[in-house]
Amino acid sequence: MKNLFQRVKSKLHALIFWQSSIGDFANKMYDLKLFYKYSFKNNNFKSKESEIAFLTKQYHIVEKGLALPNPRLGFGKEKINLLVDRTKQYYKKNGDDALVISIKNCLLEYIEFNKKNNVKIEGDYFKSITDFIGLNKNHNEGGTLEINKTDLQNRTNIDFENFVKSRFSVRDFAEKDVEIEVIKKAVNIAKYAPSVCNRQSWKAHVYTQKENILSLLKIQGGSNGFSDNINKLIIITTDTKAFTKLESNQIYIDGGLFSMNLVLSLHSQGIGACCLNTCFPFTSEKKVKQIGTIPENEKVIMMIGIGNLKETYKVAISRKKDLTQIMTIH
Repeated sequence: MKNLFQRVKSKLHALIFWQSSIGDFANKMYDLKLFYKYSFKNNNFKSKESEIAFLTKQYHIVEKGLALPNPRLGFGKEKINLLVDRTKQYYKKNGDDALVISIKNCLLEYIEFNKKNNVKIEGDYFKSITDFIGLNKNHNEGGTLEINKTDLQNRTNIDFENFVKSRFSVRDFAEKDVEIEVIKKAVNIAKYAPSVCNRQSWKAHVYTQKENILSLLKIQGGSNGFSDNINKLIIITTDTKAFTKLESNQIYIDGGLFSMNLVLSLHSQGIGACCLNTCFPFTSEKKVKQIGTIPENEKVIMMIGIGNLKETYKVAISRKKDLTQIMTIH
């Protein structure tokens, strides 16, 4: 009987091992399936979201060109021709929305830059741009912004080192509700995180109902012991429709950048937060999306449990590595 038990135990361990290996493969295949199902390729769009992402990517190329130390006169002709052509198609379907206005402002600055440098704004190329721009004169969005170093120093005159070092993952919250307006403000600050070609693919799903929160946390499985203490739950996702070929990893990079900005923004509002990873099987991600009413095309990045701070509370020290273990000077 003992030998039989050992054989069964050995086979069970082997099964768990193979399930784990196969499971890792299946999880990667699920991620790739979502990416290829919803991302855009060769400027072919399966959705309005992908079309917006493409146009944002294209006009950001012009913005970056204008922000260079010495932009080349008349730069980007091929890319700008494509931008104008595709924006006209978008305009026919959606009108003069915020995206179109931003593109027109960007191209207006491009024309003014060339004029300022004595480039003759004539010929089919420049005419196609000026005809598209029309009389647009709104400089609030799109193009570049001139930064004054002294003004910047005044605006960044804070003890950032101590601010960052004062943030810890909090697991013991006060009973007082976190106001939605405070969360809105934190998200509105966090959206200034960098993203690939300024596409801002991130989404923040905020959950306020206790039953919903506990159901989602149960799937996550890493908040045992303080789930009941979490007042609101935020799930960060990124929209795969905003990405194109060779950008499957960028989904996680952009989502991570936004998540860190959000955690710091919540900290600046006096809200405690604990990042909860989503390292679970794709079957669990599907359950999260179902319970949380998250669209299939969004990739779950992380959960953030939040709450108001107590007057005093304990946090894990979590000693940081020495600088020499992190930085390599080449």
